[in-house]
Amino acid sequence: MPGNINKAADFIKIKVQRIVLAVGIILFIIKLTSFYLTHSVSILSDALESTVNVITAIITLKSLQFAAIPRDKNHPYGHGKIELLTASIEGILIVIAGIMIIREAILRLYTPIELQSMHWGIVLLIITAIINFITGYYSIKTGKKYGSVSLISGGHHLYSDTYSTIALVGGLLIYYLTGLTLLDSILAIILGLIIIYTGYKILKATSTKLMDEANPKAIQRVLDVIVEHKPPEWIDIHKLTFLEFGNFGHIDMHLTLPWYYNMREMHASTTLLKNLLREKCTETDVDISIQCEPCLPSMCYQCKVDCPVRVHPFSEDRIWTIEQITGNNIYNATNT
Repeated sequence: MPGNINKAADFIKIKVQRIVLAVGIILFIIKLTSFYLTHSVSILSDALESTVNVITAIITLKSLQFAAIPRDKNHPYGHGKIELLTASIEGILIVIAGIMIIREAILRLYTPIELQSMHWGIVLLIITAIINFITGYYSIKTGKKYGSVSLISGGHHLYSDTYSTIALVGGLLIYYLTGLTLLDSILAIILGLIIIYTGYKILKATSTKLMDEANPKAIQRVLDVIVEHKPPEWIDIHKLTFLEFGNFGHIDMHLTLPWYYNMREMHASTTLLKNLLREKCTETDVDISIQCEPCLPSMCYQCKVDCPVRVHPFSEDRIWTIEQITGNNIYNATNT
């Protein structure tokens, strides 16, 4: 069942990215036309960013197609991390485009050019801004629904492109009314800085996932589900990790059960917990590994099990936190 769900999700993500690519090519042509009509370096800078949009859209499409390849012996968690690599490449290309835009704008400061047909250029830019915003919204919405960092980062890039285009239109309107030739280059420099910052944010977001940095929100979801549904025999959970690999994930934890449980009882408890997490916690295909440990006498104070060998009476229910379930077993002197 999860495999069929993932295939459908992969098909939708690839379809959306094809739309993003087609839109990017169309907008690039429109912006080039606008530059040809106006000779504006700030419009050229916007067109250069669209070049990056087209290149990254192609790379992202290929990465989504590669990430859709089923898991195999050499890639037990699938090929989803390729999305992080391509998103990083997108961030680098965006930064390079920003630098190129600033360089061109600085050179144009010394040789300003009289702009032409500004009304047509402004109209065309407004059209591209509207289309970009709609495409970015669609990309982010789909990316969040199906767990695609490529679609999310691409959508945010399109949002940034939209905002920079709106700012550009505002500046060009001022130029149109005042005739200040230097304003065109100043606008291009500002847009270049905005584009560089967008690339930095994408690189920062993807690098944390490439380094398998903990996702507090995902772990909090796991904790909320466990706390809401845990039976008394789940005495303690610790050393929990949640790693994400595109459409696939891996959860690992240590579960403390009554020390006298036999193999069947332990298996029943771990199966219940695995099914619960798969049903409530995530939309991805998840592998869950649970290591069972026996309870200790020091846990009796927080244990509600109707236990025939209890050493201490129950005193208070311990509040489980992210720090507890991701840390070591505080009850064990060896901190296993």
